[in-house]
Parts: sequence; C-alpha cells; structure tokens
Amino acid sequence: MLKKRLYTLFIVASHGNGKVRRLSLPHSVLVTIGIFALVGVIVVCAGAFEYGKLLFRVVDYERRLTENDILRSENLAFRVQSAQIGEKIDFLETLSHKLMLFSGMRSDKSVGGIGGTLSQPRPASSNLTKTLDSYSMKLSSLEESYRNLDNQISENVLWEAAQPSIMPVRGYVTAGYGDRPDPFDSTVREPHRAIDISAPMGRMVIAPADGTIIYAGQRAGFGNIIIIDHKFGLTTRYAHLQRMVVQVGQHIARGEIIGYVGMSGRTTGPHLHFELWRSGRPVNPLKYIQDASVAHGRP
Repeated sequence: MLKKRLYTLFIVASHGNGKVRRLSLPHSVLVTIGIFALVGVIVVCAGAFEYGKLLFRVVDYERRLTENDILRSENLAFRVQSAQIGEKIDFLETLSHKLMLFSGMRSDKSVGGIGGTLSQPRPASSNLTKTLDSYSMKLSSLEESYRNLDNQISENVLWEAAQPSIMPVRGYVTAGYGDRPDPFDSTVREPHRAIDISAPMGRMVIAPADGTIIYAGQRAGFGNIIIIDHKFGLTTRYAHLQRMVVQVGQHIARGEIIGYVGMSGRTTGPHLHFELWRSGRPVNPLKYIQDASVAHGRP
C-alpha cells in the first residue's frame, strides 16, 4: 500500500493585478529547509560568539601590553632609584665614619657596627626582596649609628661647655696653686689650693664654663663665695666677692656675670680667690685655662 505524501500549499495573491499563485511543497522539503535554517542560525550565533571572544582577547592583550609597558617603566625607574639610594647609603656610611672620628668614637662597635661600602645594587627584577632587605638592614644600621653619634656629640658638647677654659676675671695671678707663706704671717706656710687673681675692686667676675649655682653666701675666711657645679665631677669656687648677682639653682652659661671683685673675708686686698675641684679633690685651675697670656699674669 502506497503512503500518501503530504503537501503544504502556499497561496500568494497580488493586490496590483489580482493574480493568485499557488505553490505546493512536500512536508519533507519544508523540514529540510527548516533544519538548514536552524543550522544556519546556530552557525551564525556560534560565529558571533567566537568573534566576541576574539575581540575580548584582543582588548585584553592590548591591556596587558599597556600594563607590561607600565611595569617595565616602573621597573626601570625602581632600578635607577635603588642605585641612587645605594649611593646615598654609601655616602652616609662614609660620613658616619668621619663623624665618628671627629667625635672621638674610633671603634666601629660604638656606632652600631657599620663598615664597608655597598656593592652595585641588584636589578629589581632579579631579586627584589633581597635588595630591599639589604637596604633595610643598612638603613637600620645607619639609624643606630647616627643615634649613637648624636648622643656622643651631644655629650661632647656638654663636656666642652662644662670645662672652665677661660679666666673668671681679667687681672694678674698673684698667688699660684700649692704651698705658700701665710699672707698675714710669713713664718707660717699654708696649703693654697687655688689661684689668686688681683683685680680692681668691683671688676666683674664671669663663669668660665656652663653650670648651676649650688651655693651663694658667706663662709668664714672666704667672705662672699659662689660655688658652681659644672657636672662631670667639676666644681669651681669664687671667694672674697664684693657682691653676688646669682642665686642657688640658677643655670649659668660661660661668660655670664656672677659677681664682682671685692675683699670680703680674710684678705689683704681686692682679688678673686678661684678654686677648681675635680671628683671631690682640688686641682690647679691653670691646667684648664686656655688663654695662656692671662694665665701667666698679663690682664
């Protein structure tokens, strides 16, 4: 028995001339056309999708190229900067050694164990972590070095300021340090742990170094007397003053007026009795005076 073939009839009518056309197609042909149409749509969609992916890859590639150029530029800039930092650290190490010598700190251990110069900085791209770690260690060492140097230099400045290096009054040295005859009885010798500086009555007396007034008053035999603590175990005394212009606890800088020459206490005339004590024992003040012309009695 023969199967009947199914047809689909298409009628196309024209509004212009009123003609009617008929087109009859088997169902199998329509199915085939539909399949090809579906396949075509799928192919077009797949092509559009792949094209979109390709465009995205092109854009991403261009973005990566741009980022790579930026990173390359930054890498180059970092290498230049790291080389400059290395040179600066090398310079600071050299300067640290010079300051160490100038300040009297001749031991490398006293300034944090610095020493040597930096090698040529490694490129950042080869071993960034080691390069940065190396610089970090060098900078930490330099920080410690300069901290120690700052403390040492500050201590040296304070020590220098505390040294009684100038004469407290302009005059003649009439009695030196050591045993001498008693001014009131020449048959008796007495220890003289000071120097006497003859000067006119009322001449100003200045502090020969920085310090703090720890006594300003009267003592038997000395009359009006001032005692200054200069730290580092140094103290100075100024006796027979006519007048005192300082108070206990007052900080005095080198060259400031502390009083005026007089003849209070046991004395034969106006002069300044000047003592220097170190670690609780009297010493000759002239060993500290740097102005040799005055020290030898020429005002």
